[in-house]
Amino acid sequence: MRPLALLLVLLACAGTEAPPAPSAPNAPPAGGHPPGPPGPPQPPQGGAPGQSGAKMQDPFGFPAFHDQPAPGGPAVDKVGAWGAAQKISMGEGGGYRPQIAASPTGELHAIFYERTAAGDLIRHRRSTDGLSWSPQQPLGLDRDRNWGPDLVARDDGSVVVVFDHAKPDFSGQGYLTVFQGGAWSEPEALTPDDGGEVGSGHVAHGQGEDLAYIWIGKPLDPNARFKAKAKWRRDGAWGEVVELSDGAADAWHTNVERRPDGSMLFGYDIGTGGSETTLYVGEARDGRFGEPEDLSATGKPGERPHFAFGPDGRDHVTWFHKEGGRPVHVYARSGKPGAWGPVEEPSRGLGGFHFDPEIEVNAKGVRCMVWGWDQGQDAELVYSLDRGQGWEPPAKVADLNWGKPGLSSLVADAKGDFHVAWNQGVRGQNEVYYARLSAP
Repeated sequence: MRPLALLLVLLACAGTEAPPAPSAPNAPPAGGHPPGPPGPPQPPQGGAPGQSGAKMQDPFGFPAFHDQPAPGGPAVDKVGAWGAAQKISMGEGGGYRPQIAASPTGELHAIFYERTAAGDLIRHRRSTDGLSWSPQQPLGLDRDRNWGPDLVARDDGSVVVVFDHAKPDFSGQGYLTVFQGGAWSEPEALTPDDGGEVGSGHVAHGQGEDLAYIWIGKPLDPNARFKAKAKWRRDGAWGEVVELSDGAADAWHTNVERRPDGSMLFGYDIGTGGSETTLYVGEARDGRFGEPEDLSATGKPGERPHFAFGPDGRDHVTWFHKEGGRPVHVYARSGKPGAWGPVEEPSRGLGGFHFDPEIEVNAKGVRCMVWGWDQGQDAELVYSLDRGQGWEPPAKVADLNWGKPGLSSLVADAKGDFHVAWNQGVRGQNEVYYARLSAP
């Protein structure tokens, strides 16, 4: 699930108020966009502990490291076997932080938010073939910042979305809405209206109507730290909140994803925003969240975990690693909680920044990873496949030739095809793109 999050530390506008939504064309011109303004100088390690995560967040999703010189080394030159990229954001406000899911019937659901005068508002589009898409349909609240939407497509054809809603003072709540019968339900508040700050909300569906929700939250207090929190909905009722971290240091980038049997993996990272952080992963089932495991203790530091589950019963996790505030490694591990295999690095030996990986496994057992790559003048979404012989040399998903890639979301359908949605652009304007890779 792609993942995505109100308070993830993309620090390009640390400590400044968000600029107004831009007025820009719906699509980049044929020659590509100009590089865009560099923005103010940024500290490499992010904001002070306890600072508002939303205030640290660049609403355009343009992290500060893009303004720094990229590490040298070989480039990703080859364009891979994906179909032509389609721009699926349609409004003047572009599109940011997309998520994509495939229903059991093969229908694709894509969501993202658009920057408008009223706020950052969520949009939904559907497709049965990946070629023709429905008109944009609004969901969520109609004002302020509707950030970090996450979605799951359930077996009954319904779609569940959670999102983080932030008011102008950065206080806010997590919400849930359900798509059924062609319409979205009225958003349901998942966290209390207590003046605190929330973010990084993610959802997974268990057996039947069961849901698990995970997020970070804290009071609007400079001495407070974000805690990772979670709760289950079983038999139509939400249970008690479980605190997964103790608040001694900030928690970031929560995620939860469903195994085929209805159990789940969840994860988050702990540390100072923008710095090298410690990765935690745990197992959830039957209304309980297990003890989180320090995956960095037996592997590598990093952040933003995503999960995939193979037909052989193995779990897979990917994350990325910053050194000095600069993202330079993407990793993967396979196995089970408490019995993970060695750390793999599909980005090894390449130059540039490597960030925000996603992972998926199709019905044939082929693993696919996608991530953002930026080597300065060239920056695109890239991918690597593992068909059972190890990770293949990375190639580009597309060669858009403008801007920088942002967060992506990856899913495999029942036929084994991979589908990816991502945002790409310059500071002040991003669009959302979709591409499909026929079953490798």
